[in-house]
Amino acid sequence: MNVPLPSARAHERLVQNLATGIDTPAAVSWAHVTAVAHHCVRHALVPATEPPGSPDAVRRVITELASAHPGLAGFLDPQAVPFWTAPLTPAAWTVLRDFWAGGEVMDDGPHRVDGYRLGDAYQALSADARRSRALCQTPPWIAELLLELSLEPATDEIGPQDVRMIDPACGTGHILLEAFHSARVYRRRGRAYGAHLSSEASIERALQTVHGVDLDAYAVLLARYRLLATSASILKVRIDQLPRAWPVQVACANSLLDREEPLLEHCRYHAVVSNPPYIVVADARQRDLIRKAYPRVAAGKFPLALPFCELMFSLAAPGGHVAQLTSNSFMKREFGRKFIEQYLPAFDMRWVIDTSGAYIPGHGTPTVILVHRIRPPQGDTVITVRGVQGEPSIPEDPARGKVWSAIADSVRRRLAEDRLKDALASHSDIA
Repeated sequence: MNVPLPSARAHERLVQNLATGIDTPAAVSWAHVTAVAHHCVRHALVPATEPPGSPDAVRRVITELASAHPGLAGFLDPQAVPFWTAPLTPAAWTVLRDFWAGGEVMDDGPHRVDGYRLGDAYQALSADARRSRALCQTPPWIAELLLELSLEPATDEIGPQDVRMIDPACGTGHILLEAFHSARVYRRRGRAYGAHLSSEASIERALQTVHGVDLDAYAVLLARYRLLATSASILKVRIDQLPRAWPVQVACANSLLDREEPLLEHCRYHAVVSNPPYIVVADARQRDLIRKAYPRVAAGKFPLALPFCELMFSLAAPGGHVAQLTSNSFMKREFGRKFIEQYLPAFDMRWVIDTSGAYIPGHGTPTVILVHRIRPPQGDTVITVRGVQGEPSIPEDPARGKVWSAIADSVRRRLAEDRLKDALASHSDIA
């Protein structure tokens, strides 16, 4: 059974204790990089075999990790990983060592090395990432449904060898990891595709499928690490034993404003899937730049969710599938009028799923799932899942909460019905 993850308040206290001798960014860096070092060693992903028992040992493990694959070289960059320039006192190290208790708390469960807890820990440790960069992890069970509504049908149409997906606000990679697993073990109509492929070939194919971009340089490093750690664990090798040419297509960039990042090429992706930031940008200059870049949707006191929606639509190829968990505030506020009346009607809206009553850890904003295809509307019908009431209490397991279970069951039942209708129609045409 997993060791319970420390509370959000416990993570905050850890940073406060470490920050008595160093600044807060360095304290966050020390706290999280130490967890990564434990994760590496516990799962035999680097040559080191002993748990890091001192600050110097943590640095040695992270140095090994940075040299293991070109995508991880950024772990040596003090701009992204500021622990390199902030010595830790013996007293602070004792606090940090005791908090992670040998690293057991970072285990995701039997036979899993996905690093979901590492991602959640970074969100809990970094108040700046939460507030300034709107880092908010997407639970795996929500990511799974978003991908069923987007990447799965895109793969059916394009084929697993050629399909491409992107999350332009990927954070530490929760959606990317679910997409990686989906691409690696792709099944069409219950039949496994590519059973003849080796594990190496299926992993390389999955890495070629998955793309991500985020503003947070450390979150990007963590997403890359998680993809490589998962790949290595499947093959039962260290990260440095993976082919160095294998792609890890996660980049650090401002997705809304960067016009040079190759991963943000328009019309490139068959599936675009994200839980974009919902915040209103406080910096007036940034807000004006975004308003100028996205005049069709950035009206009034707009949240970032609206320009991110336009970005997601622009990244998708014609006919591509776009699925997002986003704030529902545009449905109720004046800034959403232009978005609803002038922008969205140009696209084929497939699903509107009310998730405002579901308990989603870390999400205090009422949300909705929107699913579109990048083509003109194909009819006057949109599938909706409407909320009736919220959770009666916080569920012990959010993935099994009453509201979320009802939502997921409704969506999957309709998907199964649609697949059956399509199969019967195809059979009738053949006959």
